[in-house]
Amino acid sequence: MLGSIRRRLAKVFDALDSPPVRTSLERLVVTAAAIGFLMHLAVIGIARLFPDLPQSLFKGLDESPLHAVYTPFSVILFYEVVLLVFALAASHTGEIAKQYQIISLIVVRGVFKDIGGFDNLENWLAEPATVRAVLCDMAGAVLMFLIVTGFTLLRRVTPKMRTPHDLEGFIELKKAVAVLLLVVLVALAAVNLASWAGLVERLPVLLAPPPIDVDLFFFPRFFEFMIFTDVFILIVSLAYYDRYEYVFRNAGFVISTVLLRVSLSTPKPYDVGLALFAMLYGLAVLGVFACFAGIERRRDTAAPGVPDGREGRADL
Repeated sequence: MLGSIRRRLAKVFDALDSPPVRTSLERLVVTAAAIGFLMHLAVIGIARLFPDLPQSLFKGLDESPLHAVYTPFSVILFYEVVLLVFALAASHTGEIAKQYQIISLIVVRGVFKDIGGFDNLENWLAEPATVRAVLCDMAGAVLMFLIVTGFTLLRRVTPKMRTPHDLEGFIELKKAVAVLLLVVLVALAAVNLASWAGLVERLPVLLAPPPIDVDLFFFPRFFEFMIFTDVFILIVSLAYYDRYEYVFRNAGFVISTVLLRVSLSTPKPYDVGLALFAMLYGLAVLGVFACFAGIERRRDTAAPGVPDGREGRADL
């Protein structure tokens, strides 16, 4: 029965991951980002042109036009999270790389949010706390971009290892998990949107009280689900490949994800520092794994009479 459910969910994943669906989703994201950006600008313009309107209409609205960039970035970030779910089935290291990309984009979005928080851009040096926050996020974002680039390059040069097991069942399982995670993602996004609209009080008590910052609900909660997902994949992968280097690498990636989750709830400027440490830890783990895999690959190749196994994925 579980095998049948796994296969059905895998088919759902294949249908969602098809090129036509990807193209339609990309168009939807671009359209939503553009409309959200223009609507945010329009609301800010109305609030500034008509200051006599009831303030309750614009409660919590930042009237800086630069803050409007926050909206399309939020849409793009949601799309990146969706791509992270799809990457889960294709590649473990690809999923980790996507996590790093998402964190870096969150930091970039924070730069626009902080810049929009200036009371007077012409006299921005008079607000040293905001200046420090902006500069910290800018520097952190560039360093994260550099780490993501190094991680991606290292993924490509890591030797592929052989495995005697058929990975078809394992890949089907990861696809099934990805579909379930996608359902969780949509549910979290719906709750996040309801919180932003002030509707959380009408939802079950389990979801209350509403968070002060809706971002502090969505991304930390999603990364918590990613931690449990990675641990589950790690456990299941032992049935297909229990070599030391794979176990250590996957466990190291789980540690990196945990640190990323903690960074999302850490105050500035320690959040950026912790996220950078998490990424550097993942990069170091992958680097050592690549060296170890290279040594094992050369040893297996040099050993006479070693039967060829089925070629497995380097990021099982």
